[in-house]
Formats: sequence, C-alpha cells, structure tokens
Amino acid sequence: MDTIIKTGNKAVYPIIFTSDYNGLGSINCYVYQNGEEYILIDAGINSEEFKQFFYQKLKEYNIEINQITCIILTHFHNDHIGVVNEITNEYPIPVYASEIAIPRLKCEDAYLQQKLAFYYELYEQYGVTEFARERMEKMENTLRNKEQLMIYPPIRKLEDGQKIEGLCVVAAPGHSPDSICLIDEETGWLFAGDFLLANGMTSALIDHDHSGNVTNPITQYIESIEKIKVYNVRNVYAGHKEIYENLSEVMEKSLSKIEYKLKKVVTKIGEGHQTANQLGEAVYGARFSKYFTFMISEIIGLTLLAEQRGLVERELRDGQWYFTVASFIKK
Repeated sequence: MDTIIKTGNKAVYPIIFTSDYNGLGSINCYVYQNGEEYILIDAGINSEEFKQFFYQKLKEYNIEINQITCIILTHFHNDHIGVVNEITNEYPIPVYASEIAIPRLKCEDAYLQQKLAFYYELYEQYGVTEFARERMEKMENTLRNKEQLMIYPPIRKLEDGQKIEGLCVVAAPGHSPDSICLIDEETGWLFAGDFLLANGMTSALIDHDHSGNVTNPITQYIESIEKIKVYNVRNVYAGHKEIYENLSEVMEKSLSKIEYKLKKVVTKIGEGHQTANQLGEAVYGARFSKYFTFMISEIIGLTLLAEQRGLVERELRDGQWYFTVASFIKK
C-alpha cells in the first residue's frame, strides 16, 4: 500500500497506477480527506486495468466509493477523467473543473468544430500539414464519437482563488489552458495535476482561447510558475511520476530550461532555419515527426515568446510564417 499522508484530521491517499502512458511512468490521482469529506482529485484513465487498480486501492485504504463526496478535475485530458462517468452514474456526486474545461469535457459540438478549424489553419500557416495528418484524424474522430468520450454528469465551474473543501483553486495554464492546481494552505499540500512533475515541465501544448485565437502555453507556463511561487508548498501531488517536495528547485530548473530552449531556437533561426518545419528538424531531428504534437507546440510557443521579447520577427509569405532574427540573446 502506498504511504498515506496525514496531518490532523486531513489525509492524502495516493492512487499511483504504473503505466507507460506517453512515457510518463504512472497515472496518478488522489483521495484528499478533510475531516468527514473525501474528495477525489482527478480520475485516472478509462481502462479496465486502471479501474480494477482504482477500486482495489480504495479497498486497501478502507474507503468506500460512496464516501467520496465530490470529484475535482485539474484539467480535461483523458488520463485525468477515466472513472468520472462510472462513479457518478451510480453516485450522483458533484464534479468540478475550471470553466475553460467544461466545453472540452462535455465535447461540445461548437468547441470541437472551433478546435478543428483552429488547428487546420494553424498547421497550414506553420507549414506542417504533412506532419499533422494523424493529429487531425484523431480530432475528427473525437467529433464523430463525442458521445463515447464526453463527461456526462453536470460540471460545476471553479474560479481562480475559489475555496472548496479546504482547498484553494489556483488557475495554472501552460500544460493546457484549463489547468488548475489545488492547494491546502494549512498543510502546504499542492495537488498539481500536470503543472510540474518531479522532473520539471510537462508538454506545453499549443491551444486557443474562447474566440479561437492562439494562446502561447510557454508564456502561460512562466506566468503560472511565478504565481505558484508565492505559496508555501511542502508536498507536491502530481498527475504523473512521484510525489515530491522540492518544488522551488523544480520551478527554477523549468524556467532555466525554457531560457535554454529559447536561445537554441533563436540561434537556429539565425543559422537560416526560417520555417517551423526547418526549425523542428534542426532542433529535434527525427523526434520532430515522431512526437509531432508536442514538438510543434514547443516550436510555436518558443517562437511566439521570442517574438514577444523582440528577439525574432515573423512574416507571412504565401500563407506560411517565416522567421528572422531581430536581435541575439545576450550571453
């Protein structure tokens, strides 16, 4: 049995499911106890193996499923929502997520149509449509099969700064636009979702706002890290990998890594790699096509950040973005 963390009438019951999902090593969710309240934070992945593991862990912890009083989702990705429908079908408990997450979790038609149009245009403008075919097919499949993929119970929205069941909600976009963290300020426990893992940043996935405009996940990541710095965090309960304590060190390493990658991208542009395709292959080699969704998000995010800082300029030529160096990063 995993170690139960207790302080007074509060406790954390980790549910750490070993998995090679996206190479992350585990899929984690947690039962957070605050007195008589038991809150499920994230809900794993929708697979029979995970479901069996989940219910076995509850049994080991002597927690009955009907003791869980609500579910809070840190973001909409499918490795965090797995048993929501199953639990709420039997026990109609409240489900909470950020307002941004709701149309994504509900697979709303308007959102899915907007998403398709956004990525078709984005990938065309960055000249990478040949790499994006598999990604676009998956999105079209989601639209066709939304009834099998959506969250069915009503979802109550959470707002930045809101208090719920002894936890403070902190909007922390970067990995996804709807990402939130939950902190118990009394114990210093941070339920981080995929904000930062023990080894640093997760993928910063390019996305769009409610109007369909591109948002820069790397800029959001930097802002979220600075925002979390004000909290006194002792333990971090992340969505993957191990529980950890050295959040300040992880945050600083993540910020340093962004700066290192930014410098590398600007240098490659200066060497004549002017398109996203050229940059991707120059920076990542064969990994660019193999892990396209993650790599193109990073390239777009870093070039947007470089443009924001006045380091590069971009020009739309025949419908495609080209980059040139405006000024080199000082050493």
